Amino acid sequence: MAMNPHDPEDWQRSSPFAIVFFVGSAFKVFRQILIQGGLPVAALVIAFWDNLGRMDVLLLLAAAAILMVLAGAIIQWACFRFRIGEDRLLIRKGFVKKTRVDLPYERTLGVNVQRSLVDRIIGLVTVTLDTSGSTQAEGRLPSIRTEVANRLRARVAAALPTDAGADAARDASDAADGRLAAPSRRGRVLIKLGPADMVRIGLGSRNFLFVAATIGILADLLQPGNLADPIREAVVAGAGRATSAVFGLGALARAALATMAILAVLTTALILTVTAAFLRHHAFALWHDGSTFRSRSGLFTQREVVVETPKIQQLSVSQDIVMRWFKRFRLCALPAAANAAQGGGSPGNLDTAGALDIPLLSDRAVEDLHARVFGEEAQNIVALPHSTAFKRVSPYYIRTLTLRIWFIAGLCLGLVSLALLPSGGFPNTGILIGWIASLPIAAGVAWQVWRRRGYARDEDGVATRSGFLGSKTNAFLMRKAQSAILKQSPFQRRKGLATLQVQLACGSVTVPYIDEGAARRLRDYILYKVETSQRRWH
Repeated sequence: MAMNPHDPEDWQRSSPFAIVFFVGSAFKVFRQILIQGGLPVAALVIAFWDNLGRMDVLLLLAAAAILMVLAGAIIQWACFRFRIGEDRLLIRKGFVKKTRVDLPYERTLGVNVQRSLVDRIIGLVTVTLDTSGSTQAEGRLPSIRTEVANRLRARVAAALPTDAGADAARDASDAADGRLAAPSRRGRVLIKLGPADMVRIGLGSRNFLFVAATIGILADLLQPGNLADPIREAVVAGAGRATSAVFGLGALARAALATMAILAVLTTALILTVTAAFLRHHAFALWHDGSTFRSRSGLFTQREVVVETPKIQQLSVSQDIVMRWFKRFRLCALPAAANAAQGGGSPGNLDTAGALDIPLLSDRAVEDLHARVFGEEAQNIVALPHSTAFKRVSPYYIRTLTLRIWFIAGLCLGLVSLALLPSGGFPNTGILIGWIASLPIAAGVAWQVWRRRGYARDEDGVATRSGFLGSKTNAFLMRKAQSAILKQSPFQRRKGLATLQVQLACGSVTVPYIDEGAARRLRDYILYKVETSQRRWH
């Protein structure tokens, strides 16, 4: 394929408002460093606890971190250039480590549009081109003008197959300038979510417990001797009489106040998580037109995801305890190189390839989408976690998982014991007794995990199920597998068992502890389907 000539006059720069995007990227990197380096960071905090307790030191460190992030964002924006060619998108970025991206339009898996409230006011849009073969959203252009976005989407549409290209070209202008096209132009409306659904999404979000724990930690900072001592003193000084009255109450009244405090924390967490669900999924709608799925959602920041059906590698359906109560599910359709990140976020600091994420849908809607994605293939493959078609893995899986959980529990208790031991002391006998007593708990957890572990197959596809309190299924077509391998531990070899791992373009799917003969036959059949298939995997 002929390369486009590099004409310096065609190179463009994003709007200065893109600095906000680069600031956000820098904070993502910082957050990931804290998450991955949790132990080193905790060690540093403990080592310098006395100095960190000083408010002036904290403010100085915070100001220095903000200045570094802002300076890095400005440098990244100044070094970012892009060029929209006839057949490819060219991007040049980086200051110390320079990166050049050469992205042919024919590799595009989807074109995603995102517009913040500020972008809509000043007429800007962020466009992301997801490609096969990479977990990162390589072709990301932040805060560009709508006419530039229109030109890019028109070039991408011209490189797509006839039907999809005509549909993308027809819809490019509306998606870029933020106007919602009529349903007749976007295809059939499959799903729409309302305000009641936002509440269900907020209740089912894992962030609910995280926010509640955060509020509890912040409340604990108001206790004597903590970092927020000056704040605590000011609060106590202003409410001294109320505090004396509380401690003057009886045990029953204090228990009631403690219960009210817990309820207040949970209510606050609920309000925050439901608000976050409204902001992210407001007016969520899913359309289907031919081979194209489109979703749009967001209150202040609008997001649109476009995925072609042939490029979907895997369907992931999950249901936790809250969603089971509501009889609802969450579905992710993963194209090549996309990741099913929990909670809908991107793993690490990467701008991952966009998955079609539907946060709430009924069982009938799951089955309908399953049929639309797989078409005539894998019609007998189940997608719902509660289906009885799943075959459980070997009960020996319970033993292995029990020992694994018990070992991790013992390791954690040992670290806690060492941290609490005085200098020259001996290990706490209670810790050892507690670890031994935790064996039945580990066995119970392993048994519950085993109950939900299973797999099902037909002539075209495979589905797996996993979970602990909730359940999750992953379904894929055999012909889209990248590789299939068997793994055996010494224990598995003695028992005639094996673990099958199938690598897809969007990740891996594992079926542990199944009969070795069945695992070999399934592996060979998957490879046979890959070699004999006349269809493309993306």
